[in-house]
Amino acid sequence: MPPCTVSLDLKARIPVLYRRGYSVTRICHLLGIKKTLIYKTIKLTGASPQNANHGLRGRRRNLSIDDIAFLTTILRQNPTIYLNELQHELQARRGVFVSVHTLFHTLHRLQYSHKSISARALERDEERCAIFMNNIAEIAPDPEMLMFGDEAAKDERTLIRKFGHLKIGTRFASFTDQYQSWLIHTRCIQRKCFVRGKQYSILPILTLDGIFEACLMGRNR
Repeated sequence: MPPCTVSLDLKARIPVLYRRGYSVTRICHLLGIKKTLIYKTIKLTGASPQNANHGLRGRRRNLSIDDIAFLTTILRQNPTIYLNELQHELQARRGVFVSVHTLFHTLHRLQYSHKSISARALERDEERCAIFMNNIAEIAPDPEMLMFGDEAAKDERTLIRKFGHLKIGTRFASFTDQYQSWLIHTRCIQRKCFVRGKQYSILPILTLDGIFEACLMGRNR
C-alpha cells in the first residue's frame, strides 16, 4: 500500500494556524494529520505563536504591551527622565502603579542602558551655522587655505592620572626612608606633585597637514 502523502496547501496551513494561537492537538483535529508532521513543519518554517507568553512559566508581568509602548514613547521624548518621574507619569496617564525596581528591570529587558549625556548648546542656530559655512566656502574655496589657532597649557600636574589598576582584596605596600617602616595602603597610590610649578603656554597654528608654527611661553606660578 503506497504511503499517504499530504498536499502542499495543507502543509502551508500549519504555520498559519500555529501563529494564530491554535494548539497542536486542535490543528490535528482540524486538518486530520498527525502531530509529528505538525512538529516537523513548525521546526522547518520557524513559526512562533502570536502570544509571546505562550509556554512561559512564572509570574505574569505587571506591565502590558500598551504600557511598555507608553514608556518607550516618553523615553524617546525625554531620555533624561528619572525613574520616579516615569513612575508618576505611568500612574497619572495609564492608571498603573509599579515600583521603581520593576521599572528598572523593565527598561533593562527592553535593552535600555544608563549612559552619560552628551550636551548640545540650546542656543545653537542651524540656519546661522549654515550661513557661516557658506561664507567660509566663499572666502576660502580651497581647504588648504584654512589655518586655526588653539591655545594649550602644561604644568607639573597636567600628566597626573586619576585612575589606576589594583587587584581586588589586595593591599599596596610602600617603604619610606624617613620613618624606616612599611606603610600598608588599601588604595591604589601614586606619588605625584601637588605644586603646579612652572607653567608653559603654547599657541600652535593648525592646518590640514598638522602644526604649522607654534609659540611657546613659560611662567612661574
